[in-house]
Amino acid sequence: MSTNHSRLGGLDLSGRRVLVPGGTGGVGEGVVRSYLAAGADVVVPTRTEQRAEEFRTVLGDAATARLHLVVHDYSTFTGAERLAAEMKRNLGGIDDVVAPIGGFWSGRRLWEIGESDWQAAFVELATAHAAVMRACLPHLSSSGAYCLIVGESAVTPVPTAGLVGMEQSALLMMQRVLTAERGGQSRVFALVLGPVRTRFATDTGSGSVSADEVGDVAVAASAGSLPGREIQLRDQGDVRRAIALLRDGTSRAEAVVTMSTMRPKRGRESELLDLLRELAAQIRAEPGCLRYSAHLTHDADHPTVLILMEFESRAAFEAHSARIADQVPRIGALLETPAAPPALFGSDVATVSGA
Repeated sequence: MSTNHSRLGGLDLSGRRVLVPGGTGGVGEGVVRSYLAAGADVVVPTRTEQRAEEFRTVLGDAATARLHLVVHDYSTFTGAERLAAEMKRNLGGIDDVVAPIGGFWSGRRLWEIGESDWQAAFVELATAHAAVMRACLPHLSSSGAYCLIVGESAVTPVPTAGLVGMEQSALLMMQRVLTAERGGQSRVFALVLGPVRTRFATDTGSGSVSADEVGDVAVAASAGSLPGREIQLRDQGDVRRAIALLRDGTSRAEAVVTMSTMRPKRGRESELLDLLRELAAQIRAEPGCLRYSAHLTHDADHPTVLILMEFESRAAFEAHSARIADQVPRIGALLETPAAPPALFGSDVATVSGA
């Protein structure tokens, strides 16, 4: 697994001191790699020396002298306080925290859970997050960021995994409350993840986010000055949008959104949809493409297809138009009437303002 630094444009976090509790996990590995690649000193607590050495082996050449593996249990309030004090003593302070703490639990419906399930899947995980937050947040540097890593179960019910979903929802509320309570004193983010490719999970579907990309978004949050917020990371488009926004909160003012409709010939609807699926991966990979999606109307008898796209700039959209020109005859042959030129709109005012 390797970080694609072109996404970050050479962001330099040299001298930054970053704590990554949960860093030895699948998502944590990508976070650690990204911060090391950006030049930061990265502290990763582990439970045993053996696990520390195993993780060093996993990182390979990425495990530079700026990686600090420490044997420490941060899952209690006392343990987290000791970890923060040790980090300040050895490195002089804490600039950023990224917390991919947790695991997955499933197997019982909510009314079937026992006390041990409740303790392990809710209380212990929530306590670990609260302990690290309490110990570290007040000590972050003024330019630092605190990133909570949560799964999509925080907002989407997952049957037989409800305890984890409840705990993840609690973390989202923790981010919101901290933002309200700390105001401009702290930048607290919640990165809400869909399926993530890690060394443990490689078959997560086309367009899924990698652990390294999660790390890249966290690095961009640390390096920028944008106030904390929830950031969805469900696919590659989300990654590009997040990094563009975090790199420069006003850069999206140049973005353009396009909308076009296509009415397929009767009996050829499936051919058009297959062609659009074929082109989707190509378009999403184009420089400057922030979003591409196709939607069918609910008219089952003769549906219309709505195409929505977003590009970083009008120039990026025009470059896309030139690239796709040779596909126009293929698409046109499947349409009842010629496709009208796409309508162009300015960027999302709410996004630009940071809402």
